[in-house]
Amino acid sequence: MIMITICLSFFNQNDMLKFHIETWKNYSDEIKSKVKFSIVDDCSKTHIEDIISEEMIKGIDIKIYRVHDDLICNIAGVRNLAAKECQTEWMIILDMDTVIPEESIKQIIELAEKNEKDVAYKFNRKVPNKPKHEKNNKPHPAVCLIRKSDYWKAGGCEEDLVGHYGSTDPSFWWKARKFINIKNESQIFLDYYTEGEADIIRDKSHNIALIERKKKDNLWSTDFIRFKWSNVSTDSGY
Repeated sequence: MIMITICLSFFNQNDMLKFHIETWKNYSDEIKSKVKFSIVDDCSKTHIEDIISEEMIKGIDIKIYRVHDDLICNIAGVRNLAAKECQTEWMIILDMDTVIPEESIKQIIELAEKNEKDVAYKFNRKVPNKPKHEKNNKPHPAVCLIRKSDYWKAGGCEEDLVGHYGSTDPSFWWKARKFINIKNESQIFLDYYTEGEADIIRDKSHNIALIERKKKDNLWSTDFIRFKWSNVSTDSGY
């Protein structure tokens, strides 16, 4: 049976984190038999184990990890950690601002069960109750369904970007296009919530210049997971 891990990156959005978990818990038993869950806490102000109780995650197959080093914009490292620890063939890269409703996860599971080779799927967004929002009916730059093996075939996320904002997703897809077919599934909609956006400085200039140099010189790093982390699931006995 095809199994998928939903890999969620978490940074200080406590209420959205609870919303994601509640959504997952309400999936049907059939869906939960095919989906595992993973959360990586990027050194949030409130530790994830102080937000999530054992009762909150009862009934879902979940692993929780916490980054101990307080790095700036460590999204590349967080995604690489989630991919490293993923225990299924397929993984969904998921951001806090985007929630996967039950009908959408059904469609995503069907994509995985088609078992196409060398492919990654990207998805569309809808903004509940805000059809005129600028991100409504627009593809999400990061969220995708991809094989773990293809993620690493593409070189993972570039951790030289950590410390500054931007270019993590564009650089990953720029590398990935050489190895896999990227398909935009425009009729699979995920729910986007503005309150899920991280409160960070969004100056892209440093990372844009860095990625242009890396593209020119083809010098991509292979030094992954440059921080201390722990498996909270094991340490806390979830």
